Amino acid sequence: MSGNVVKLASSQIVHSGDRVRNFIELAQSQIETLIPHHVWAQLVWPVGESFSTKGQNRDNRILAYVNRDATISSRQEVNGEPLHPAIIDFAKAYCRYLHAASPVTFENTRKRLDAVQLIEAAFRQLGIHPAIENLNVVVLNKAVEIAREGVGPGRHYQFAIYIQQVHRFCMDRQFLNAPLQWKHGVRKPKDRTEEIGLAAKEWREKKLPSPEAFHGLAHVYRNAETVRDKLFSAVCAICIAIPIRAHEVLQLRLDCEVMGRTKVPESDEEIETYGIRVWPGKDSPPQVKWVPTQLVDLVREAIQRLRDKCEDARTTCRWYEENAGKLWLPAALEPARASGQLPLTDLQEILKHEDSGDKTGIHVTAHWVRQIGIEHDGGRTKYQAMKNVTLASLAKAMLSRMPRDFPYYNGEKGQLYSNTLIVLAGNGLSAIQKTVPFYVEKATVQAFEQWLSGHDNGVKRSVFQRWNQKERDGSDIEITTHAFRHWLNTVAQFRGMSDLDIAKWSGREASQNKAYNHVSPEETLSQIRQAIDDGNVSGPMFEAAKVQGVNLPIDRREFIDAQIGSALVSDFGICVHDYSLLPCQSFGDCLGCSENVFVKGDHVHRAKIEKRLVITEKQLDQALSAMGGKYYGADRWVETHQRSIERMREMLAIHDNSSIPDGTMINLAEASRDTAVAMAIRDREQVDDDVFDADIDANEDDDLSEIMAMMDED
Repeated sequence: MSGNVVKLASSQIVHSGDRVRNFIELAQSQIETLIPHHVWAQLVWPVGESFSTKGQNRDNRILAYVNRDATISSRQEVNGEPLHPAIIDFAKAYCRYLHAASPVTFENTRKRLDAVQLIEAAFRQLGIHPAIENLNVVVLNKAVEIAREGVGPGRHYQFAIYIQQVHRFCMDRQFLNAPLQWKHGVRKPKDRTEEIGLAAKEWREKKLPSPEAFHGLAHVYRNAETVRDKLFSAVCAICIAIPIRAHEVLQLRLDCEVMGRTKVPESDEEIETYGIRVWPGKDSPPQVKWVPTQLVDLVREAIQRLRDKCEDARTTCRWYEENAGKLWLPAALEPARASGQLPLTDLQEILKHEDSGDKTGIHVTAHWVRQIGIEHDGGRTKYQAMKNVTLASLAKAMLSRMPRDFPYYNGEKGQLYSNTLIVLAGNGLSAIQKTVPFYVEKATVQAFEQWLSGHDNGVKRSVFQRWNQKERDGSDIEITTHAFRHWLNTVAQFRGMSDLDIAKWSGREASQNKAYNHVSPEETLSQIRQAIDDGNVSGPMFEAAKVQGVNLPIDRREFIDAQIGSALVSDFGICVHDYSLLPCQSFGDCLGCSENVFVKGDHVHRAKIEKRLVITEKQLDQALSAMGGKYYGADRWVETHQRSIERMREMLAIHDNSSIPDGTMINLAEASRDTAVAMAIRDREQVDDDVFDADIDANEDDDLSEIMAMMDED
């Protein structure tokens, strides 16, 4: 039998590969995000202008469509092979389409590309043609396996999520030859803020600056000599006083100081207050962050230092805002505009070169002119005389270095560069290059981070290394720009400030406080015990410790320590059960447990109780209906819900009771369970009562006496 094989085709059949190609064509020709259309074919996409990060200069950000084995240097130089031709266009279309449909930060956009790179690596290792329509469960599992290499559990979990997003994206658009349901199966790492033990304590402490770090920064603040040390040590002084993010303090406005008056609650005395007006991140509105009284003088001094050190740069900004497109010159050199030539000697004075003599200074300035590429009247080499530079060429070179968002700081029209507290002349923070006052620049978060921590793997030293400041054990001091916020939030939590107040002070949602609170269970336990010592407690658990007399069987503190063995936080308060004695006897009934303690005035605790009360009242209505319908066991649910509602209403009444000071540790009476100590006391009383009752019954019941006598005779 012979004949030709004809491929059956129908206009109603659309192959998955065709859908992928249509998607790529859509993203390439009709979506205008991330890059211009003519850049599509390039292996490296410059996407810096598509992402705005406050307080950071990230115009050099790139997306490199290379495989997992390629490397990218700190200067964004790519060394390696591109993604396979069968998948590279899908990777580009995937990133571009999602940036239009669901934009995220650059870091998360980079993770989207990472996921495609991991899938391509899995295709290659399995020997399967790496077209996205060939995606299957084996490739997906292999990609998740590859993602584990060289990263921690948290990073691996993130990679797995983004790989799953690629699969979900392809499934929703019918890109796969063989559709399948799949989940990555990587367990989410445990929340380290909830861990206990020595390792968890060390992790929490590492998030916080050490006393040596504070002492070192104080020494630098008082003895700084360079502009860089003076500015950033002043920034640290502000960060120590109020919970402010790095980019927020670097973009403070000139009129950020706010004065006010308030009354002291204890005495009704009116006092002056001092705060800093901040434009927080995370889409929060402007707010005033009040400075603790003890730190007001320090913050005022730091603000004034920043205002004075940056005044020349702000003056330059004002000139440029009024003279757009022209090059700033000192007033004495304005006549040079008519000739179009600027003498090299005058340029030397403007650049503020430090030199050991006139000739050396001129040579350094001439070298800078040639390096920048400014037109001049000298020869091509540094040995040939140069007397003048062309003003138009100098203007072109300098104006190109002005911030891209000038004159509006961060592109926000409410804030001009001339009205920003920290603005620098060109190279104003450089320890090597000389200051160039022809243009201005921001103090970036990266520069602040590098000043605190160093960079280039220790080649450029941190401020602590340069000033020979060490930890107590002799190791290097390590600190991040965010450590100050962690420290302030932890201190506020430890001193009893409510979660709502901490969130308002910090400029974020209360639900985000958890990541900044590094108060350990041991420290929470110490707070409870300190409250007992101060008498700032209420409830039956604490009554025994208040007993006074000359014949106490044990010390008050020893007794209360036996009562309180832990400090585990739950939705209903703090569990103080001593798990070294016996397991929890009230598991699942924290609300009715006598070993539950809560803090009066805790807004988060109150909100949780209110929410749970509404739910429980609805459950009670359902249980009452069931009991009316004679459902077996419904009466027990009614009793349980009624008891829970009563306890929650009692908690809310205490929160609303103005006679109880906020911060008081509360333990409710009439609990459903006893503590281990109370159980022992009850058992002893029960034994005594049984003996006493037996004597009474034996004497009063004649029939029982006769029976006992007959038994003796037998």
